[in-house]
Amino acid sequence: MARPAEFDRKEVLDKAMKVFWRTGYTATSVTDLVNATDLKPGSIYGAFNSKRGLFLEVIDAYANNSLTRIQHCMEQRDSAIESIHLFFSRMTEEISCDTIGKGCLMINTLLELATEDDEVRERVTQYLNQIEHHLYLTLEKGRLNGELQPDTDTESLAKMLMTGIWGLRVLSTTRPDPSVYPGVVSHLLSAIPAIH
Repeated sequence: MARPAEFDRKEVLDKAMKVFWRTGYTATSVTDLVNATDLKPGSIYGAFNSKRGLFLEVIDAYANNSLTRIQHCMEQRDSAIESIHLFFSRMTEEISCDTIGKGCLMINTLLELATEDDEVRERVTQYLNQIEHHLYLTLEKGRLNGELQPDTDTESLAKMLMTGIWGLRVLSTTRPDPSVYPGVVSHLLSAIPAIH
């Protein structure tokens, strides 16, 4: 029996992620992945079963990394409102640096494959729902500790902020002047009924 090829799985996922992110799932060929990862086709199939198997693992890795960063961001401030402002500030910095309009891998994937691949749609939707849940928990914390009006519908507010995130991520693919982002974010965050 041939010995399995040895490689750094995380490094391969990072390299494959850049390809999928830049060109999308459908337009990415196995040859593209071979060139990016320096693995032979047999090694890719042996480790991930298929291009789709590699893509699913890339999605999971991207989601886990993003959720870890979001959770860390939400926990950095005692104030719930400050935590949300910090989150949007960091996202604004990130998309302002997106000079090629690559957008968000998850949202790009959903827009590309949602009607074609139920498993991919469910995975990405679950990830986006977790982001929304982090927003909801943070807003609810703010409502309970007196930062928000006591009758604030934190569930709907979280959905509104999530819709804003979607919009900002899609907007970034058009490569606008980065100066547009702060104003958009300011309007979004002004919907939070803070008690001053």
